[in-house]
Amino acid sequence: LRDPIGTPPLAELAKGKQKVAIVTSDITRPMPSAVVLPPVLDELYRAGVRPESITVVFALGSHRKQTEEEKMHLAGEEVYRQVTCVDSLDFDFVHMGDTKRGTPVDICRPVAEADLRICLGNIEYHYFAGYSGGAKAIMPGVSTHDAIQANHKRMVDERAHAGNLDTNPVRIDIDEVGSFVHIDFIVNVVLDEHKKIRHCVAGHYIEAHRAGCRLLDKLYQVAISAKADIVVTSPGGFT
Repeated sequence: LRDPIGTPPLAELAKGKQKVAIVTSDITRPMPSAVVLPPVLDELYRAGVRPESITVVFALGSHRKQTEEEKMHLAGEEVYRQVTCVDSLDFDFVHMGDTKRGTPVDICRPVAEADLRICLGNIEYHYFAGYSGGAKAIMPGVSTHDAIQANHKRMVDERAHAGNLDTNPVRIDIDEVGSFVHIDFIVNVVLDEHKKIRHCVAGHYIEAHRAGCRLLDKLYQVAISAKADIVVTSPGGFT
C-alpha cells in the first residue's frame, strides 16, 4: 500500500478526500476482504479520512443481495462497525458514457460519486475474461444488468478465454470501463490452494493487475505439448 505499482502511495492519494468508495467482492467470491480491508482503512485514516466518509461497496454484479450477517462476515465485525457497508444493488445507477464497443457505463451511485475509488479483488483465471481482478470490480461488479449483458455477450468470441488479456474483447471492454470510472487504486491478492493470501499487488488498475497476473502464472500456469481432441476435467473434491 505504501510502495504501489504505477501510482503514489494510498495515503498520499487519499489526502483531502471526502467520499471514498472501496469496492470489494460479494459472498460468492473467495476474496478475503476481512484481511485486506483493515490495512487499507489504516492508510485512509493516516491520510486524515474520517470513517463516516468511507463506504465499502460489495460488488454484486447480477448476484442476489446479501444479508447484514453476510456483509459483516465479509468485512469483519470491526470494519463493519466502523464504516458504511452496502450492496451495489441498494442504489440507483449513474450513466457515465459508453465504451467503444457500445457497453453502457452505468455505475452504482456511491461509486460513481466518490472522489476516491479503491477496488479490491483476487486474481485467478477466468474462463472468458482471461483473469479476474482489476477493473472487474467495476464491470460487472457495480454495473447494471444491461451493461453486464452488453459486455458478457462477447464471451462467445474465441479470443475470450482463460489466460488471455491482450486480445480478449471482454477484458478490453472491462478495462475501458475502468478508465471511464477512474479507478484510483487497486489491491489484488493471489491465493494459494487453501484460499490464503500468497501474494498481493497494489496500485494502478492496469499495471498492478498485470503484475498480479504474472505472479499467478508463475504459480499455476502449466505448459502443454499439444492440444487434446477430448479433455475430461473434474473440480476434485471428496468422495
